Amino acid sequence: MSKKILIILIAVLVAVCGVSTYFHIRNRTESEENKKTYETVAEEISATEDSTAAPTSEAAVNPYTAGMGNGSGGSQSYTNTMTSAQNSDMVGWIKIDGTNINYPVMHTPNEPDYYLNHDFYKNQSVYGCPYVQANCDVNTPSDNVIIYAHHMNDGSMFANLELFRSKDFWKSHKKISFDTLDKKASYDILAVFAVPVDESDKNTFKFYEFVNAYDPDHYVKFVSRCKALSFYDTGVSAKYGDNLLTLSTCEYTHNNGRLVVVAKRK
Repeated sequence: MSKKILIILIAVLVAVCGVSTYFHIRNRTESEENKKTYETVAEEISATEDSTAAPTSEAAVNPYTAGMGNGSGGSQSYTNTMTSAQNSDMVGWIKIDGTNINYPVMHTPNEPDYYLNHDFYKNQSVYGCPYVQANCDVNTPSDNVIIYAHHMNDGSMFANLELFRSKDFWKSHKKISFDTLDKKASYDILAVFAVPVDESDKNTFKFYEFVNAYDPDHYVKFVSRCKALSFYDTGVSAKYGDNLLTLSTCEYTHNNGRLVVVAKRK
């Protein structure tokens, strides 16, 4: 090998290593900044809670740093405590114990995917922020409230939904907390499955089309399809009138795949 070729190869190697290092450092920095962003959100909400001076038995806890109570799913109101003056788009907070899922949830019906690439403070962000599907209603609520978030490589946003592929993990993490601005609620996981999203294929399960049931049969068919696709039997089912919560993120065993967790409100 000539000296000239060797020098060129070394230069290429150095350049590749430099670029790789740059992206590694950038990704790590963005990951840390994203984590700090949502820690700040939680601190602001906690400070708002403190300022209301609600009785200890009624005050909401800091959803980022503490448990969410006994998950009774009651109608305890704390509208004034779970509000951030920074962003009125927030409609709730989602948390799953034993995972990194612990975030505010946004809703912008007029700009459905706004939080796909914006953080809580409306800054451009590849991480985005969990958000509710535009045609869902968290207040009434809809028969099915659907929440989306990215599957990030650092394990943030909804990446940890991957853990629920394992039945063993589900056995010790069966519940989801999703608190709206006026109610605390706990949900039992009903099904976990992965499907491709293909609008042109009438045979694919378009879980995102089910928001409100036309009638009891429509509801039962949706629940039955979810359970049939589930990686394992959770022993949980739902009847017409039960409120459902669906979490969705990207997955990579299908072309344009989605990992989906469906749960029933207690």
